[in-house]
Amino acid sequence: MIDVGIVDDDALVRHVLTTLLNAQSDISVAWTASDGEEVIQLLDSPENSSVQAILLDIQMPRMDGITLSTIVHEKLPNIAILILTTFTDRELIDRTLAAGVNGYIAKEDSIESIAGAIRQAVGGNLVLSPGPGNRLRTRTPSTADEAKPKPTEETKVPDASGSPELSHLSPREIEVLKLMIEALPNKQIARRLNVSEATVKTHVSTLIAKLGVHDRVGAVVKAVRHGLA
Repeated sequence: MIDVGIVDDDALVRHVLTTLLNAQSDISVAWTASDGEEVIQLLDSPENSSVQAILLDIQMPRMDGITLSTIVHEKLPNIAILILTTFTDRELIDRTLAAGVNGYIAKEDSIESIAGAIRQAVGGNLVLSPGPGNRLRTRTPSTADEAKPKPTEETKVPDASGSPELSHLSPREIEVLKLMIEALPNKQIARRLNVSEATVKTHVSTLIAKLGVHDRVGAVVKAVRHGLA
């Protein structure tokens, strides 16, 4: 079992990430924190004794993710540090790598990719998600990028939840979103709905675009905030 810590200043994001990662058979969230100072206090605590990886946002109050990464790396070099962010600027990635991080993940990546990144980082690999829509990959020249599926146009119909924020999603997109909230990966969603995994990926891409969020986690957070869960 891989024990991880999660650092994000948004309480709901912490909750959603905890739920999704705990649904993985080999990953358990040991603790969560809202900022860097709280993490520093946790580093010497019993909760942190088994932690092998820390997943953290780069933009937080009081202490940014790069500064925190440097402190954690110097204090506990055996812990894998993974940045989870919407910022994928090359210069920013280089700065985080210089701070000793083991992974740089775009928030738009699926929970399966995030979990895979954690496993790879704990295994000693450097993991990068170099741009929106690309799958996680280890940093090797021979690895090809995987293009993100393009959204398809669908008829806009009212959503059964009654929330105006979700009313422009199709009934099928609502079904997919509800299963995303249950932390199901695309393959299981496809089986549940009796459709192909490629179709599910397209629905996920489309609903993310319609909701005006950057990633899968953002879609789940918005859905929960508007009462879909």
